[in-house]
Amino acid sequence: MRQVSLLAIVLAFAVALSAGCRKRHGKTTTSTSSGPEATEAAASLGVDPKALPNHQTLYDAISKYMMANNGRAAKSVDELVQRGFLKPLPALPSGKRYELDQRSAILTIVDN
Repeated sequence: MRQVSLLAIVLAFAVALSAGCRKRHGKTTTSTSSGPEATEAAASLGVDPKALPNHQTLYDAISKYMMANNGRAAKSVDELVQRGFLKPLPALPSGKRYELDQRSAILTIVDN
């Protein structure tokens, strides 16, 4: 029974991801899934865009984290990194931070 409910949670999460829900907090500087604009914005901050995880990598990390934690979502991208689900992210300039929208598996760089 417990495996069925966990599967239902994971499936519901996958449906939410595919729906493309997206919330923004603060000023968005760049996103890992926005193509050339994101590459230019990341480079302008001194961040190598190739060092950032792509959409599939984020999706996989979020899914694996939820499966390992009974459907609980990570509190932040830092938690995914600290628990070993994502490789460490490049350092950001002062006043910037990473923000993860787990529903759409999109990583953004925002102002603090």
